[in-house]
Parts: sequence; C-alpha cells; structure tokens
Amino acid sequence: MSHTPTRTLVVDAARESTFRPLNGVGGVPGPVEGHPDFPDMTPLWREAGVTVVRSFDWVSRLDTRDNPTSLFPDWSADPDDPASYNFAATDRWVDAVHAIGAEVLFTVASSIPKNKLPAEDVELYGRVVEHIVRHYSQGWAGGPAKPIRIYEFGDQPDFGPLHFAGRPEEFYAMYRAFCEAVLRVDATLTVGGPSLAFALEADAPYREGFLEFVRANDLPLHFFSFLWFTDGSRDPLDYRFVSQQLREVLDRHGFTDTDLTLSYWNYLAVPSSSAPAAEKGAFQAATSIYLQDTVIDHAFFFRADSGRDPHYGFVDPGGVGDVDGNPDERSHALALAGRALTGRRLAVSGGDESGLAVAAGRDGDTVRILVANYVAPDSALAPREEDRFTFRIPIGEQRIELGLTLPPQRPELASAGVDSVRIEVRNLPWTDATLHATVTSLDGVAHGPRPVTVSETGTLQLDIPLPPQSAMLVELTA
Repeated sequence: MSHTPTRTLVVDAARESTFRPLNGVGGVPGPVEGHPDFPDMTPLWREAGVTVVRSFDWVSRLDTRDNPTSLFPDWSADPDDPASYNFAATDRWVDAVHAIGAEVLFTVASSIPKNKLPAEDVELYGRVVEHIVRHYSQGWAGGPAKPIRIYEFGDQPDFGPLHFAGRPEEFYAMYRAFCEAVLRVDATLTVGGPSLAFALEADAPYREGFLEFVRANDLPLHFFSFLWFTDGSRDPLDYRFVSQQLREVLDRHGFTDTDLTLSYWNYLAVPSSSAPAAEKGAFQAATSIYLQDTVIDHAFFFRADSGRDPHYGFVDPGGVGDVDGNPDERSHALALAGRALTGRRLAVSGGDESGLAVAAGRDGDTVRILVANYVAPDSALAPREEDRFTFRIPIGEQRIELGLTLPPQRPELASAGVDSVRIEVRNLPWTDATLHATVTSLDGVAHGPRPVTVSETGTLQLDIPLPPQSAMLVELTA
C-alpha cells in the first residue's frame, strides 16, 4: 500500500492577532438594465460576508461623451439640474449592495470599450462629478439613504488602447478635477486610483508619472489601486511580490500613508485562459489566505458574479458559478474564505508556499480553520524564457496584443504532494470538553457536526483528506 503524504498543521488558539479586511468583491449583483438574465448574486455575497463592493461599469459609469446609459447622458445639459442625470440603474445597484450590509467603493471612469476618450471640458467634468458625489454621499436629487464614503478615479488607464485613449496628462487633469469635486462635497471622503493594470512596469506614466503629478500638485491619494491576475504565472504568491514592489514605489515617492488597494484579483482573466472550476476554487481559497500576509490594505475579488460579459460577448473565465448563477467550486471558495477569515486570527504553522495554505480564526464560541491544497499546473512549472506574458484580447474583429512584466518564477511553486492533513489545535479555552466539528469542502458538501474531544490540556486532533485542487473549512463549535 502506498504511503499517503500527510502534513501536520498546528493551530495555537492562545496566540491571537487581527485579520486584514480583504473581503471585497467586484461584479454585478443581479439583473441590471438591459441584462435581465444576470443572476442574483447577493445571497452568495451575504454568505461570504462581503464587506465592500467595487462598482462596475455595466451599471455605473460616467462617460466623457454622450451616452444614454451613462450617469450624465448629455454633455450639453445643465449639470446643476437633477433631471440631467441618469441615476436609476446605479441607485438600484447601490441599494442591492447596501441591503447585504456592505459598503460601496464607487469608481468614476468611462464604460469600456466604447468610451475611452478624455473629458473635452475638464471644468465641466468636475462639476458633473461633484453632483454625482453629492447624490451618493449627501442624498442630493433623491440619493441613497446610506452615504458612499470611498471614491476611486480610473480603471486601467494603462491597458493599451482599450481603456483610456487620451494622453497621460489628460488623465492627470481629470484626476485633479475629480479630487477637487469630491472634496468640495465633503473633505472627509476617501479618494484614490488609478486601478493600474500592469503593476510591474517601471517608470510608467500611470505609476511613477501619476504619483509625481499627485505629489507636485499636492492632491490627496488615500489609496493607490492596482489589479493582478495570474494567467502568466498561476502563482498565488504573485500578490506578495507585486504589492511589496508597489509599496516601495509609493514610499519612495513620499506616499507612506497611502493604502494599497488590490482593485481586481483572480486566477485567470484572459478570455483564452481556462482551468477546471476545482483548480480555480483551490487557487481562490489559497490566495485568500496568502493575501493576509501581504502589505495589501484592501482587496476585491473579481468577478463575484456569473461571468457574463455584455461588452465583449463572452463568458469571463473569472466568474463564480455557471452563467445562470448555479454555484460551483469557485462560489464555495468565496463563501468558505469569507466565513473563515473573520473574528480574531489565530497563529498557525505547517503550511507552505507551494499552495498548501492554512489560516485559522476564532469568532466567539467557534474556531474555524481553512486549508487549501492548490497545485499549480505543469505549464506554470516549466522554466520561462523571460518574465513577460503576452496575450490577446478580442474586440469585435480586432485582436489587441498586450504584454506585462511578471514576478520572477518561484521554484517553490511546485507542489509538495500533500493529500491529507492532521490538524492539531492547542490551547483551546474549553478543556476536557466535547466540541462539534463540521467539515465543508469546495463541492459545498458539509460533513458533521460530529463530536470531537478536547484533552485536559486544551488540545484536539483531526485527520482530514485534502486531495489536490481542494479546500476544506473546519468549524469547531463549543
């Protein structure tokens, strides 16, 4: 009989710290104007304990040219007149997010790929932004009862010709107008940007260039946002490397108090990329754990919806569940990570940097341990010729080729071949007692609750199978 590689994981319930608040998502919460087939994702978001949702451009964008679905449809209209605005669809979106108890991060950018041009009149643009912020933060023109406090400017302005077709200087001028507009409404609101697409390109206009403009003009930058997907590496520890690089860039430019916001993250984003749902779910769970030990202050998983993409006419590889919203391993990964990474964080050892990730927390009378066994595909382990990734995005008949710098390849990415774990929890407050253990897997099936015994010294042990491309949430309830 072959030997089963088992890893021992030790949780110390006496050593507590705090979890980073990284439980944000991006995506469409349900049916929206013109797209009644979008499934309702709010029950999943609620189950996952989502705390903040980044607005998305099918229901909430400010185009710089006339567009009937934009927040300001006609640029010849009076910006002071509530009738000039088109708030209804976005209001429904905001209400849906607030209804699950989450906050909104409101992104001010054009809808892509159709509208990529800079503002023709920056002063007018600022006045329009001001009224939009008054609507969402102060209830002007019948705005939502719960104010929005966080505003982001920009959405991947460096993403080739797809997102911003102006010059960097025009983008900077719009950021200045955006900041001034938000602060005219309320100087205590939070502002940031630019949701950088290619975070490792050095001396770039929307990285160093943007920071130099903000510093020279004494503008606020409460958070610097960027996105990262791992199509080119399949490595969940990319986020540690990329965030450390960006933190150093921010600090070097004097932005030591500026938060680092990961505005989109997921395994895959390029339409031609693919992987089984279980592999994606295992990656999601492992990355949620690894993100806790990065310098990232806020993070948004994208996409926490069915992946339907009305812009480009494909199903995004980054969705959760199927196109009708029926859950799969990715949906369950979102929910399990949301449940696990709450309360007080507990010290844990025995995980590795090859995809066997573990985190533990205590919330009242419940201790939760999340363990993921992500195994990178062979293609990610083959030696690279260079740390570059090139890919194509289909826009109608066009094929836009783009490329980005990758973190150095890590030999530690190769899996250690673990397929079961022994979990040892020490220093539990309930000694010589019986707890109830429930184990939930990525397929959504929960086993238990079953009784487990805590020793006189406050220790218990559990043996759990953990095959490749899986994750398990262990819940111990007193």
